Amino acid sequence: MLSILLTVLKVIGISVLIILGLILFLVLLVLFVPVRYSGKGSYDGSASAVGLRASWLLHMISVRGEYQSEQALHICLRIFGIRIYDNLRTDRKKNRHKKVKSTKTKTKDTGEIQAASSEESVWEAPCLEPERKDDPCAENAAAGARTAGSAGSSDESVDNSEKKPGIVQKIKNFLINFVNFFKNITFTIHKVCDTIVRIKDNIKYYLGVLQLDSTKRAFANCQCQLMRVLRKISPRNYHVSLHLGFDDPAVMGEILAVWGMLYPLHQGNIDIQPEFDQTVMEGSFSFRGLVSVFVFARAACILFFDKDIKLLIRQLKRSEI
Repeated sequence: MLSILLTVLKVIGISVLIILGLILFLVLLVLFVPVRYSGKGSYDGSASAVGLRASWLLHMISVRGEYQSEQALHICLRIFGIRIYDNLRTDRKKNRHKKVKSTKTKTKDTGEIQAASSEESVWEAPCLEPERKDDPCAENAAAGARTAGSAGSSDESVDNSEKKPGIVQKIKNFLINFVNFFKNITFTIHKVCDTIVRIKDNIKYYLGVLQLDSTKRAFANCQCQLMRVLRKISPRNYHVSLHLGFDDPAVMGEILAVWGMLYPLHQGNIDIQPEFDQTVMEGSFSFRGLVSVFVFARAACILFFDKDIKLLIRQLKRSEI
């Protein structure tokens, strides 16, 4: 009995370890396997084309987007090489479905019109009975309605004459409205003054918070992490080829001067072919890079556990420190 219990516990422990290992393996895959992206495009003055691609885990999941001038945007998602989503295919299916529906509705409408026309041809409209002119009950009802209307109008005239206020009542109402108007003005002025004082106090408080050393350290840490994330996700390889030209050679000379001053930054990855006697604007670009979830997770953990940032959040919320 004890041996059976030990074997059951052994199997349960091994299965739990296997599940934990699989979970850890998946977490490590998501964190450290990067998403690779690339793109290219061109522009020749009249037409443009842009293509973007992203893949993860040896193209197990891939997304592709393409756009050309005077054509619709094409987005395609594939998992293990199987097409899961394609916006152009879904649009075609919707258009086919709409066409089938429109044909069905047209056939139904034509059938209903034919059936209605056949029924009208078979059946004739019933004759209406002429109204009876000599009806004593109708005459008595009309006379009663006239008397009731005259009585109601006389009652309304009496009520209106009783409701008309006199001159003294009018003056009294005017004075009451005048006093209430000035009371409302004073109330609004006091309210505006209170809000101005409150805003002034808030501005003074937040300016004091921004001038603290802890706040400056928190902003410096946020800036450092943001620059690190941007440096990690920026393309590693890129190339831009431009064919530029202007009627004024001075403008082209200024552009080439700026391009030469920025050479330490682009290091020859931006190539310019100048034209000094005509206006030309053409070019192409391509880039490639990768980014992993670990970069964002690391920055988020550093910011989350930073004491200066926690202190700044409590100060901005005006909670007790």
